[in-house]
Amino acid sequence: MSDAEKIAHTVLGQDVTIEDCEVLANAVETRQLKSGEILYEEGTKDDTLYILITGKLNVVKMLSSGKSVHIDTLKEGAMSGELSFIDGDSHSLHIIAKSDSEVLLLHREKFESLVETHPLVTFHVMRSILRYSHKLQRKMNAKYLEMTRLVQNQYTAQY
Repeated sequence: MSDAEKIAHTVLGQDVTIEDCEVLANAVETRQLKSGEILYEEGTKDDTLYILITGKLNVVKMLSSGKSVHIDTLKEGAMSGELSFIDGDSHSLHIIAKSDSEVLLLHREKFESLVETHPLVTFHVMRSILRYSHKLQRKMNAKYLEMTRLVQNQYTAQY
């Protein structure tokens, strides 16, 4: 399968045309991860958008005690690093391969070089990142509400 076809089968592919995928395929590189290998760590900067093609990735928050909290598991087609890709800030979480995985990397420098030659591609990618971020925000809001209800129910049950 070509990189363009791989991109077309991801969450990014939902917002871009097959022609966009062809353009992006020329800008990405592939990275293979073994189970347990770290894709990136909290506090690092790399200006890269990661697109999971195969495998699963664990999203982990490291605690000061040296322990970690599992936040989520990314499945095939998911994106990661999208906020750092846009704003250049450090990553806020660790991403660790749960299984052997293939990831496409889109570096911001290569992406920005497309602005002049393929402005619609860059617009479509940014729109996709925004939609994906909104989806994550809605998911977090739902979990927050669920947690709040649980805490309130436990609190009122005690009194």
